[in-house]
Amino acid sequence: MADRISEWIFETFLNKTGRAADKNLTKKLIFLNPCEDTEKLYRDFSVKRIKAVLLVIFSGVMLIAFTKISLCLNRNVEGNIIERNEWDGEGKKVELTASYGEMSADIGIKVESRTLSEEEIEKYTEAFEDDLPYLILGENEDLNHVSSDLELKEKYDGYPFQCEWRSSDTELIRAYNGKISTGNEGEAVLTVIFSLGEFERSKEINIRVCKPIMSDEEFFGEEIRKAVMQSELEGRNNKEFILPENVSGHKLRWEYRQEDNSLLFGVLFLIAGVVVYGASEKDLERSVKKKKKNMLGSYPRVLREMSLYVGAGMTVKAAFKRIAEEGKQNGNELIFEEMRLACNEMNSGISEGECYERFGNRTGLGEYIKFAGLLSQTLRRGNPGFKERLRDEARLSMKEKALKAKRSGEEAQTKMLAPMMMMLAVVMVMIMIPAMTGMNI
Repeated sequence: MADRISEWIFETFLNKTGRAADKNLTKKLIFLNPCEDTEKLYRDFSVKRIKAVLLVIFSGVMLIAFTKISLCLNRNVEGNIIERNEWDGEGKKVELTASYGEMSADIGIKVESRTLSEEEIEKYTEAFEDDLPYLILGENEDLNHVSSDLELKEKYDGYPFQCEWRSSDTELIRAYNGKISTGNEGEAVLTVIFSLGEFERSKEINIRVCKPIMSDEEFFGEEIRKAVMQSELEGRNNKEFILPENVSGHKLRWEYRQEDNSLLFGVLFLIAGVVVYGASEKDLERSVKKKKKNMLGSYPRVLREMSLYVGAGMTVKAAFKRIAEEGKQNGNELIFEEMRLACNEMNSGISEGECYERFGNRTGLGEYIKFAGLLSQTLRRGNPGFKERLRDEARLSMKEKALKAKRSGEEAQTKMLAPMMMMLAVVMVMIMIPAMTGMNI
């Protein structure tokens, strides 16, 4: 299926009449596969590349679909019921969205664990009242000299109570976070209401509060928060926390609030598709460089054997074919495939000189282009000095090969220098630590 779609895309968009193929890409493909049909090479490579991109995009689409399905399946709160942890467990926070018609509000709920027995609650109450002045102290020396923020929390470690704080002077102390106004001095009364289930102790102080003007949605959200808090307080003895079904006469629909990352997945897979498309040509470029390096390494051998056979009395054509045939025994050297292709062209009727020139141009390497020019020039102008020039070129190529091998060895030594220094440092540490320990340094 993917092959058919890839072929259709290629025929529809990339292979339109009058649209020229990428010359650079075609040149690389011919270089790697000189015996294959050019049009077929370009078509197969393009279809393969399109197929890889389609597979990446398809994977992204499937992931997006699964994400959407998962969000839909896990979205609704079934029966408006959330399981509550046992009394010795911790409360859990649930992010929900309540909606009615076109209005909605995001609600964060902390569902507390089940409460303790009356005897246990009384025991915790006595300890909590004794420890409370020290629990809220923070970095202050005592509560009569408060100069830094107090620790007014909703819940303290080791105690099961839910705390609600109030301040008689919010300019001095903010009850919701214990912040102290450093620019003012005065006295304020903090009131804590700590509760667990139906149990509650508090010291109430009348404070006048002016509510800010709220929009319809803000008012809707505040009403829901009050209803949720009331429902949570009333049902703490139950194993299940039941969300309110109606607020201000409106029936609510509750949903889990979840983050939708499907768009991000789509962008990532689109980028991956572009990367795969570009990487295919990079792989092709690496293959071209690898083949050129392989053929360049065989250059001294070709010159040496050509000089040997021509010096023994063989014609250039016979020596060329002999080298190509003997190269079959060493399949790792790719230049002999190019030479055999040139021999096949000679057998098909193409002139010998043209075959040499086409051989040199196919390699794309200056050394072989020079070698092919020397062979074709010998055919046109005769053979004076050809053997000497061939031997000189062979000696020069061997020297260059030795120099390249030397440079490669030096580069390898340089690359090994950093790991060797790291190993030396490790050895020095292994030696110095016991020595310094023995000398009590």
